[in-house]
Amino acid sequence: MRHLPNGVSFLRNSKSRREKQLRRLAQMRAAKERKRMERGPVERAPKMVRWHPFEFAVRDKRTGEVAWHDLVSVRHAEIAFRMLLQAEKIV
Repeated sequence: MRHLPNGVSFLRNSKSRREKQLRRLAQMRAAKERKRMERGPVERAPKMVRWHPFEFAVRDKRTGEVAWHDLVSVRHAEIAFRMLLQAEKIV
């Protein structure tokens, strides 16, 4: 006798089977949570910090102040210089 997914016997207890499966999954989740609580808090590994091999500096000739920044991309440098020039026009 073959069990076909479209057979009458397959569809007869589908609701009770689904509820049973949901109960089993809920019990498994509860067991996992109990184990987590027994172990206590987990110390997370520190996140990796992105490292950029190049940096650029901007020096104010009036004050001699120098600021170094990581060169993330050419676009990033362009935006930074544009902001500096716009700030200079305001002052």
